[in-house]
Amino acid sequence: MIDIVEKLDKETAKRIKQYPHPNNRASEAGHPCLRFLVLSRLHPEKKALHNIGLQRIFDEGNLHERAMLREIEEAGFELVEQQRAFEWRKFQLSGRIDAKIRLNGKLIPLEIKSCSPNIFPSIKDSTTEEMIHSKYVWIRRYPGQIMTYMLMDNKDEGIIIFKNKTTGEKCQKNFKLDYNYVESILMKLERVNEHVTKNEIPEVEVSEECNSCGFSKTVCFPDKDYGPGFVILSDNEKEEMLNRREELKDYTKEYNSLDKKLKAHFKGQNVICGDFKIDSKEIERKGYAVESGSYIKVVIEKL
Repeated sequence: MIDIVEKLDKETAKRIKQYPHPNNRASEAGHPCLRFLVLSRLHPEKKALHNIGLQRIFDEGNLHERAMLREIEEAGFELVEQQRAFEWRKFQLSGRIDAKIRLNGKLIPLEIKSCSPNIFPSIKDSTTEEMIHSKYVWIRRYPGQIMTYMLMDNKDEGIIIFKNKTTGEKCQKNFKLDYNYVESILMKLERVNEHVTKNEIPEVEVSEECNSCGFSKTVCFPDKDYGPGFVILSDNEKEEMLNRREELKDYTKEYNSLDKKLKAHFKGQNVICGDFKIDSKEIERKGYAVESGSYIKVVIEKL
């Protein structure tokens, strides 16, 4: 019997690519790292490719976006200029807006975002101001993106509709143009453009975002010292298990099974496997009802 899923996964894998990055992207304008933005322009090919699991998430997001736009139109709202391209040459800024929606005689920039059920509640409960100052970069990108579109389109209002991909629940965030915020973005983009013109990469500024950045292992920390005793392990099977374990945190039964197998395998080892650091430590324990001794504690964390 032909394996249909295997064929589908092969097609999904073909969409995992890095594309040329000649301009600053509106979708990344809210990113806090100057070095990331410059590298995205000068050396996009050095950004580590994401895995097939993340590509599936991107594909699902595109499906939900199209479905949401259709649902909005079926509810009687007028949408125009869908996927319209914007470009602001002065700041070398470009993007493509999902649509504009006509409300009370005005055309308002509209973005659609789909979220996992774990993320959706935090976005639903956040104010737009809290989103701007969120500790999570991926949340800060949303107001940065919609407000750059608002600025390029000379609008003082914008809307992002978020959808829970599991339940279908939706929430609407109405943005007013925050001139101080967008000015800070434009000043940052000017610095990016200066570095790009000079073909210079800014110095590394270590932050929490580094752990999940595609440039971390390829450009910024290619020879990062993870501490004494760690070796770089190239084992596709174990790396796939580790990535799958990360995806299954909410699915306790399968997660616990994989966690048990992996910790048994890595017991007594300190290794770097793909994006994971496996740290085994001998823990002394005092004898109470059980006999005194030591055991190996294995901690697996996403780099």
